[in-house]
Amino acid sequence: MFRVAVICLALSFSLLHAETDVEENDIDIEDESELRSKFEKFKVQYKKKYDQAEEEKRFQIFVENLKASKRMQEQDIGTAIYGITKFSDMSDEEFGAFYLNPVISNNNDPRPEEMLSADVAEQLTNVSLPSFVDWRKLGAVTRVKDQGLRCGSCWAFGSVANIESMWYIKTKKLRALSEQGGIMSEREYPYRGRNGHCAFKQSKAIAKIQTYRNIRPDEEEMKIWVAHSGPIVISMNATGLQGYRRGIIRPGAYACDNFRLNHVMLVVGYGTSRGYPYWIIKNSWGADWGEKGYFRIYRGEGACGINKLPITVVI
Repeated sequence: MFRVAVICLALSFSLLHAETDVEENDIDIEDESELRSKFEKFKVQYKKKYDQAEEEKRFQIFVENLKASKRMQEQDIGTAIYGITKFSDMSDEEFGAFYLNPVISNNNDPRPEEMLSADVAEQLTNVSLPSFVDWRKLGAVTRVKDQGLRCGSCWAFGSVANIESMWYIKTKKLRALSEQGGIMSEREYPYRGRNGHCAFKQSKAIAKIQTYRNIRPDEEEMKIWVAHSGPIVISMNATGLQGYRRGIIRPGAYACDNFRLNHVMLVVGYGTSRGYPYWIIKNSWGADWGEKGYFRIYRGEGACGINKLPITVVI
């Protein structure tokens, strides 16, 4: 009886989850009363407050973002669910300026051959890899952080997250490090998210790196690094993440420009679900976004340019 009860409970949860997905993606864009109702719930959930003039502006942006999420849902061929997120009242321009970093695209140049990891490439034909890796389960990943508004500091969060994980793998000590300057602890030098005088103190540095290593723009080699060495840093086109809620992103052929790299994050693992191979990626937009601050994206097609600039520190 216990087993039957458990199975029934699991089926009920699955059905409830499916119904929720349908509700999120079945908003009538032409029904203003429904849209107003969704907007009111959005404001309550994310504690949004506007003056009278701003209210209508944000509502119109909210509607446009729902339309964009609907298009993303129609184009995506993975399991991703798009809809209302904490960014739903931000225009494309605001979201790009506040949370992305277009400078990354300007640095997307081919790497010189001598910087490629040829020794790892030689192992591709005879290496055995696990089917699933998640460095979070091994205690090597710190909590999800939030880079904050109006600060394109994703590069600092991705780099520091990489150092945190690799430092743990080397020393078995997981320490939250500072993105603000140097490699002090987060407690000693908390992140402020704004320009100012650097207060780094060499005497309080608690982590150091030897060098860094470029990884070939090949997802099989990336998989080897993640499996055998630890989390790696990637850059990708994150424009479509504004409306992402959960699931495995697999954008259509023309839905995500592979060369428009504008966000840096950390790959903490990989796996396969329902026939979809995926990467597990730690973001820096807080734990109230995506899958508790993470998202999954299809592995093996260079989705959104995820394979263009993989890199890792060496401790």
